Amino acid sequence: MDYKIDTIKKYQCKDWLLNKHYAKRLCSISYAFGLFNNNNILVGVITFGMPPSSTLAESVCGKEYKKYVLELNRLVVNEGLPKNTLSFFVSNAIKLLPNNKIVVSFADANMNHNGYIYQATNFIY
Repeated sequence: MDYKIDTIKKYQCKDWLLNKHYAKRLCSISYAFGLFNNNNILVGVITFGMPPSSTLAESVCGKEYKKYVLELNRLVVNEGLPKNTLSFFVSNAIKLLPNNKIVVSFADANMNHNGYIYQATNFIY
């Protein structure tokens, strides 16, 4: 695949999250990664942050490990990218996180999202 993934600054996510992602709002960002094409142009953004509630984190893995839970809270890419680009982006971005993290994410059924990308990257559904 002719793409690379690299850490990006929070400010580099702002336009993507406010204007390209359907939620049109910022979120908690602890880690942010960009997907760059072979011309080094940013073609996608993925962010990970603290889950919206500590009870959610605790329900995933208990009190002892809840501090390790991150939510994959935004994923947005340009239209027209080749097949499997999203799964490449998600799986490789997760590999760039510190080893002790537990990642959760949610598919927004109100937006007709079925979580196929999470299933394709071996999340527990």
